[in-house]
Amino acid sequence: MITSAPATTRERILEAAIDLFGRQGYRGTSVGEIETAAGLVPRSGGLYKHFPSKAALLEAAIEIRSGAVAEIEAAVEAAEIEDPRAHLLLMARLALNEIGKDQAVLRIVMREGDNSPGLRDDFHRRIVSRGHAKLADDLRATARRRGVEPPDLDALAAVLLGSIINYRVLETLFGHPPGDVDEDRFIEAWADASHALLAAHDLADKTPKKERTT
Repeated sequence: MITSAPATTRERILEAAIDLFGRQGYRGTSVGEIETAAGLVPRSGGLYKHFPSKAALLEAAIEIRSGAVAEIEAAVEAAEIEDPRAHLLLMARLALNEIGKDQAVLRIVMREGDNSPGLRDDFHRRIVSRGHAKLADDLRATARRRGVEPPDLDALAAVLLGSIINYRVLETLFGHPPGDVDEDRFIEAWADASHALLAAHDLADKTPKKERTT
């Protein structure tokens, strides 16, 4: 049986800090509380052996989630799926999964964004904007291959990605997804709607909707 390696002290500190920042706020969380949650002796200086400051924990959290965006991009490209709807399904599943991992960091951004605009802007630039730019570039490449010139592909990318982000944001805010629609139902509906939208702009063939898998 394959077991995952135990978390390092640095990983435990970061995980504890993200959880506490999200629940109590950055300013409402002390270094001692983080050390205790990470299994260290509080106020012993254990945190500073791995992070130079409490603020560095936030920077590390953004860095980790930024790397996850690159992993989504690589996974979608490596799949080399030709069927547009199957490609959309894969993209939605990967995006929802990774954005779901962002929920703890997203809570921090929501709580601390006004007081820490640098944190908010960094999250937006390295995660949200990057994902949007990648999708818009993919749509442009598709348009070139098909020899079409649909209007405003940046807006189209915002519509496609925005609905996925909104699903997770509302889930983070209220504790359950919009309409209590589970992920599988949402992904199927999103893929159908997205395929129809792309087909309307000649970015996909107007093929009959495939049967759903159970």
